[in-house]
Amino acid sequence: MDCKIIKTAHGSIETPALLPVSAASYGIWDMWIEKKFPAPWDLAQGTVLSLYHILQYNRKDEIREKGIHRVLKTKKPIILDSGGFQFMKKNAELEEEFVLRYQEESGCDIGITFDYPILPGLSLEEKENRMERSIHNSNLALKLKNNKKMLLYSAVHGHNPADIKKYLKSLDSGFDGYAIGSLVPKKRDYNMLINVVSAARNEKPLHVFGITGFPALFALSYMGIETFDSWTYLVAAAFKEYIDPGTLKRVKLRKVKKLPECDCFICGDYDLNDFLEGTSEAEILLALHNLNVFLKEMECVREKIKENELESYILKKAEKNSSIKRAFLIAKQYI
Repeated sequence: MDCKIIKTAHGSIETPALLPVSAASYGIWDMWIEKKFPAPWDLAQGTVLSLYHILQYNRKDEIREKGIHRVLKTKKPIILDSGGFQFMKKNAELEEEFVLRYQEESGCDIGITFDYPILPGLSLEEKENRMERSIHNSNLALKLKNNKKMLLYSAVHGHNPADIKKYLKSLDSGFDGYAIGSLVPKKRDYNMLINVVSAARNEKPLHVFGITGFPALFALSYMGIETFDSWTYLVAAAFKEYIDPGTLKRVKLRKVKKLPECDCFICGDYDLNDFLEGTSEAEILLALHNLNVFLKEMECVREKIKENELESYILKKAEKNSSIKRAFLIAKQYI
């Protein structure tokens, strides 16, 4: 197991890496762009954005005309997802060519094809139809791609290894990587999650959508998966939940009298009362603390990989979180 490097037009990503999701239509977005607080894309190695959220945002034309890096005021890598999952929830969709052209014109570093995620409970006919349409879009994007600087990842879906392998065989060669989705509803079913992700591993980088809990992050890092995304840091903050750096569990701040110990740059300057205020500023501060915990753990994971001590590090973390051990033992079977 080794740390790898994904090279993009705006720098490299050292793996395994957690990339924060930054929702453009979310209320605190502008405060980050205006640099009133450190932005997630400033702290992490890069960020993930959804085209769905961008198209709801008043800067969508500016992003397309000036470039997404100029709008965010960053020189770090940006992944622009097609937003297929969000569009599915709204019973809507986009044409793949529109998605691809927006990605290319925005200047993002990695574009992901427009997909039709599959959810539990779909009929076999509907499931296969959605997978076929996703595959069609991926192969179409590969043919239409003009921007040589932008890496193109194909979305991948399936709820079992057979689905995944069939899907990958149906894709044309030439993708720079793959992004596996449709796993969020089953993200705590570690047997299923690890089994499916293992089937998707190949020589190209693999991104896993929406799998953000520490048990899965440690397990998939141990398996050599390159990148993940998360906006748990932000969602937890909206519910006044603080990620405990010791146990890596969420703490409901309204039910405690003091914060767990933390040495992050936020907790050094702010306290429990600051986080509990009903303001956007309080939410940002709490989100930044939560993100710091994620990023610090992933930095430790990379260090332990280089030292060949990842297994012992994960088992040490598992002493205070039994789910971490359960997921890790399943992952170990696939190595």
